[in-house]
Amino acid sequence: MSAPHFVIAGAGIGGLTMALSLARRGIAATVVEKRTGFGETGAGLQITSNSGRVLDALDLTLPLKRVSVSSHGLMIRRWRDGSQVLEMPSSPEHMPTPFRMLRRNDLHTVLLDAARAMPNIRLMVGRGVQEVSQDANGVAVRLGGQNGSSETISALGLIGADGLWSRVRDLSGDASPPVFTGYEAWRAVVPARAVDKPRVTLHLGPGRHAVHYPVAGGREINVVVVRQAKEAREGWSRDGDASVVTEHLSGASPALRELTGAAQGWQVWSLFDRKPAAMAGGRIALMGDAAHPILPFLAQGASLAIEDAAVLARLLAEALGRDGAAGVPAAFAAYAGARARRVARVQDESRGNGRNYHLGWPLSIARDFALKRLGPEGLRNRYGWLYDWRDI
Repeated sequence: MSAPHFVIAGAGIGGLTMALSLARRGIAATVVEKRTGFGETGAGLQITSNSGRVLDALDLTLPLKRVSVSSHGLMIRRWRDGSQVLEMPSSPEHMPTPFRMLRRNDLHTVLLDAARAMPNIRLMVGRGVQEVSQDANGVAVRLGGQNGSSETISALGLIGADGLWSRVRDLSGDASPPVFTGYEAWRAVVPARAVDKPRVTLHLGPGRHAVHYPVAGGREINVVVVRQAKEAREGWSRDGDASVVTEHLSGASPALRELTGAAQGWQVWSLFDRKPAAMAGGRIALMGDAAHPILPFLAQGASLAIEDAAVLARLLAEALGRDGAAGVPAAFAAYAGARARRVARVQDESRGNGRNYHLGWPLSIARDFALKRLGPEGLRNRYGWLYDWRDI
């Protein structure tokens, strides 16, 4: 590929958004994926207004509209009886950029289709990053195939978007392992029922919580149940036994039991945490879960990766236009500086939500009282710093 050119490790949501963000600025990218096929596991996700602005700027508004549902707000309920704790409606006045709810693989397909349409994006499957070396002119990235083959690609820099168990993070000098949180998430989808106001609904209980929202253009409901677990397994997901969920939900409200009882094909995901990495060093940068894994208690994992891509692409384009290839290390360093404070805050807020969601009696009573007193407007204002982000 003609310069300027970057190698991106990982063809997930963050990696593809990175490639598109570069390509739209005339910068070429090779996206390498160690899996033999493109795809994104996981049931559903939420794209909030902060990351939604990035996707809209990439001209993805129409394809996203076809596969997503715009949220009408948030409902928080108690686990045992389903009684309402707080309702926070949303409207274009409160959130001009839609709060989208969709299946993870639908978002991935939208991004993949857009990437395949760009002549300056090269997609390589079945190859993973093995080694990288860098000098004043660029990087040499050695890739290994599943059949034992090997090849080396030269580029101006390497961007690690290869997730929680990132090989690029290891190669950058931070091999600290992820730490199991003691929780696991059970995920499934159920056929949608007619609802007047599609929205995110949270059920909060002692040592557990559940969340559900419509996806697939409103045809399905994504359900996630988070519970305590003694053991962890590495990897994104594994098959789960529905009887375990049924037993776990025996003390939940009838409405939640009815909803989850219709689910099939449960997938289990052990929740790991990891301290933030140095997001850049020389001509190597990290983004998304490779740099700052986010626990799913604020629904910001995908959104932060999308934000990372927008900021890094903008800074690289500015540096290349001003200083040429020599400006890449400075652009990577500026990206790390621009993102560090925000991603650390999101990580902390998500961990805090996890603690608050799972409070037992009597602390849960104080939590619910505080939420009622805060009210919808207070809750919106509390997260204005998150959703109003516009650094694109």
